[in-house]
Amino acid sequence: MNELQRAEYLSVLGVPSYVPRFVLPLAPSPRQAELPPAEEAAGAQPALSASGLSGNPLPHSAEQIIAPVLQSPERNPRVLDEISALTNETKLPQEAPNAAPVALAPPRQSVKPFVLNCWRIGEELLAVDSHEPGAALPLEALFNNMLRALQWHQRPRQQERLQWPLTENRFGPAEDASQARDTFSSWLEASYTRMPVKSIWLMGREAQDFCSPVPLENPLVDWQGARLISMPSLSQLLREPALKRPLWQQLRSYYPTDTRAE
Repeated sequence: MNELQRAEYLSVLGVPSYVPRFVLPLAPSPRQAELPPAEEAAGAQPALSASGLSGNPLPHSAEQIIAPVLQSPERNPRVLDEISALTNETKLPQEAPNAAPVALAPPRQSVKPFVLNCWRIGEELLAVDSHEPGAALPLEALFNNMLRALQWHQRPRQQERLQWPLTENRFGPAEDASQARDTFSSWLEASYTRMPVKSIWLMGREAQDFCSPVPLENPLVDWQGARLISMPSLSQLLREPALKRPLWQQLRSYYPTDTRAE
């Protein structure tokens, strides 16, 4: 490497001048860089001398270094290739003009803990009632009164209790509404497939939002031979007794042969 190439490399690297002040251990002894050939120095502008830098300062940008080299590529092709590689590494990446926009994940919707009480009444009914955990209300007694009014109280009964979240994990991220919907809608479909029933009661907001396998556009929706019926939860009926009368009228319209006359 001669002195002109050394100066060009230093300028591309952003170093105006470099002279070692002492010899490092095990380093080779310093030596004077070779001067460019006489014919090459004669055609070049006087920017360097044998003792170092003199006259006009060297350019400080890669474009100013590459421009004269591009005009005279026969000077040193190896220097041209190496300087071009260094320039390409320092360029910022540009986005493609037709690049597709990056899809953003939908925001997570947190869900408060809740409990689902599930009753299966023979081949007639699968009832899913939602309520807050720890609420001390006579839910079982109210549900038994509804079965007695429909004359279903003597049919075989199975009961199940589900809760959300399924497990307490204080160190992991909170599970959101989409995960609750996938979990309980899959559970309801599997439970209905295993033992079909004529009606499915979805009682309360959580039961309707997370258990229904189809959108509930109306209080009564047909799904795979069963009737999905939306109604208030047992907790709502106990806290707001005025909701009992419209619910009873609704049940009489759905089950005219099973409801007793007033």
